[in-house]
Amino acid sequence: MKKFRKGIVFILILALVLSLTACGSDERKDDSAKNGAVSSSTSTTEKGASIKPGDPVPDGDKAGPATTDKIFGGADVSTKGADDTSDPGDFAYETYPEAVTDSLDGGRLYMAESKSASGLSASGMLGGSYGEYERTSGGDGDIIIPVKPIDGDDIIWDPDEPIITVAPVIQPRAGLLTAGEWNDNKNFEFLKKLLADGQDYQYKTFFTNWGLAPFNRLSIKCTAGQDAVTGANVTVLDASGNPIWKGVTDYEGMCYAYYGLLDADMMPALVMVSSNGEEKTYQVDNADLIDSSVITIDFSAKNTAEKKLDLMFTIDTTGSMGDEIIYLQKELEDVIRRVQADCDNIPVRLSVNFYRDMEDDYVVRPYEFTSDINSALALLNKEYADGGGDYEEAVELALQSSVFDHSWDSDSIKLMFLVLDAPPHNTQTIKESLIKSIQKASEMGIRIIPVASSGVDKDTEFLLRSFAMTTGGTYTFLTNDSGIGGDHIEPTIGEYQVEQLNDLLVRVIEEYIK
Repeated sequence: MKKFRKGIVFILILALVLSLTACGSDERKDDSAKNGAVSSSTSTTEKGASIKPGDPVPDGDKAGPATTDKIFGGADVSTKGADDTSDPGDFAYETYPEAVTDSLDGGRLYMAESKSASGLSASGMLGGSYGEYERTSGGDGDIIIPVKPIDGDDIIWDPDEPIITVAPVIQPRAGLLTAGEWNDNKNFEFLKKLLADGQDYQYKTFFTNWGLAPFNRLSIKCTAGQDAVTGANVTVLDASGNPIWKGVTDYEGMCYAYYGLLDADMMPALVMVSSNGEEKTYQVDNADLIDSSVITIDFSAKNTAEKKLDLMFTIDTTGSMGDEIIYLQKELEDVIRRVQADCDNIPVRLSVNFYRDMEDDYVVRPYEFTSDINSALALLNKEYADGGGDYEEAVELALQSSVFDHSWDSDSIKLMFLVLDAPPHNTQTIKESLIKSIQKASEMGIRIIPVASSGVDKDTEFLLRSFAMTTGGTYTFLTNDSGIGGDHIEPTIGEYQVEQLNDLLVRVIEEYIK
């Protein structure tokens, strides 16, 4: 009987405990509803998990925009303000339908949208540590709710001083970045007028700051009847027979010879051109020096050599490129694969190269040309933005390596895309290095095609345009239309068309190889 009574007492006590637990659970559910927590009949919750640097968020497979700041998933909202912690207040939490970690940046979180129980909007940065969290899948999407920071400190949010970062999270893929193109050689009259009237700037100083004088040129066109003669070697000499410029004709049979690049007093007297073993000379007269003049040299036959493409990407990977580099990687991979598919009858070799600045993990990280496109793309996609520090970077060393230290095919169509957001340091030694690289690139027929990214200033814009002008390339630039990355300077040019970056680059490449 005693055992029976004890059993009854035990059962009653157990029932009471279970009843109290259920009530507590209902109260917590009610509190959650009052505090804005999302409920759903299909919701699932992971509790007590910990987010640490380098850890992926559960089910997260998308990369957010790069940042160097740690972002906590949410904070306690004190309705009484930061000074009164007696009432825990409401939860502030973040929904993130798109995002989650970027493994290249220490596994940090990137949130797409911010909400709070009181409906307050939040912006700015919450610089807290990673903490324990509950992750719930509910009607409004996935929610991360903090339980406590790892260090155990309470986090109180004063609604008058928002502290949560809200940034759009866009899945990196090809076709997002927007860009424009401007070819100064095809719009030389516009440039000359700009240099003459100055407008808001003394534009000549943007060139002369770098010891350049790309103001005087000869326009030379090589033909064979109605056909353009591509790949012809052009040398311009002065009256004493000294070569003052060397270049190679492009897909239109054009060569732009900037004979006064180093010295505005240099004057051309003779043009020598060779193609398919045939040599031509042309005596330069005063009429040829007029900007609108074109010297036409006719050959008996066009170039019949097999077309080959050497394609190079030289990319700034300093920290300031972090806002766009993961998007650029997707865009460039798409460009390369499309060109490879569109031009399957043309052998393509690819070289990817990366650079930062002095005292970084590396200054220049070069890779030789290869016909193994997949291996080169793997190298492209594993790089990330880091280092730098000051605004200027080691552009001159990257150019020097790209031009002089790679095995360019002598008979190939040579295109070098220079992707960057900052200029080199402006010293006499560096300026001399830049000019040597430009001259050699022109002589070899390497077309430098800058891709100006966010952060480029007006001085850098004109420097990059001079790289393109003097090597027979074209200037391309990212625009703000995509909404991705930092601000992009509006170039000082005429009307242009905004395009998807990948489409623009494919178009440019296929123009040069047609």
